[in-house]
Amino acid sequence: MYNLTIQPTKDGIRKQTAPSSGANDLNVSYWGTQPCPPGHNWGPGVRDHHKLHFIHSGKGLLRFRGVTYELSGGQGFYAPPNEVVHYTADTDEPWVYSWLGFNGSQAGAIIARTALPDQPVFDNPVVVNENWFDRLTDMADRPGGDLLLQGVLFELLAALIKQAPAPANNPDTVKPREEYVRRAADFIHRHYDEEVSMKQLSDYLGLDRKYVATLFRESLGLPPQQYLLRYRMDKACELLRSTGLTVAEIARSVGYKDALLFSRMFKKVVGVPPSKYGRETEQ
Repeated sequence: MYNLTIQPTKDGIRKQTAPSSGANDLNVSYWGTQPCPPGHNWGPGVRDHHKLHFIHSGKGLLRFRGVTYELSGGQGFYAPPNEVVHYTADTDEPWVYSWLGFNGSQAGAIIARTALPDQPVFDNPVVVNENWFDRLTDMADRPGGDLLLQGVLFELLAALIKQAPAPANNPDTVKPREEYVRRAADFIHRHYDEEVSMKQLSDYLGLDRKYVATLFRESLGLPPQQYLLRYRMDKACELLRSTGLTVAEIARSVGYKDALLFSRMFKKVVGVPPSKYGRETEQ
């Protein structure tokens, strides 16, 4: 449906990580393309960076903030950092999509100039059809590749601002319930390596514990403690992939004093014990 040059590896996935980007205000982290197998899914889970998906063909479902979106070729969706996202390819017509991960101190402010923070899905065949990913791959190994990648990312985000601009400023657009959930999630992200109780969370928000639990279930589809657990395990996976820390050291780093308890919870969430967790590629 949309012009895209795909040169798949054995598993059909093209993926590349950006070269070191130094201290740029906006950085490309990685990008790739994948013809998904039927029913391929990711999540529910969170990331610590911004991620855009561009659907070239096929269809699937996105579940985000308690809403299910049916998406197909010519559409795209945005996954913000530190929020639970779940997406699944159709079993009969699985989608082919590309993705782009990015971060940096200016990333949030630029995304706020689009409609994506409130409406994560965009109908944008112009952006989807552009051969952004071949351009990124072509520039990655050039001298100053991180700056060239940054330039392509600026172009892409400018196109999104043009095609899906943020609505006019309106103080009523941020609903109190949504703001409570954002504040609660932020509290968890800042204190996940400590003992976090429902009392601490509800006291921080100035709300009843049961009401906080209800807000989480309605907005994110899971209670606060389950959100905390998933966030901790996500961080543990990052540490296992990128450091040489022991299981006990990682356990303490994500808020567990008891390494055995951490190992049990890790296996329950991830499916394998931390001692056997390998460098798995997520798409």
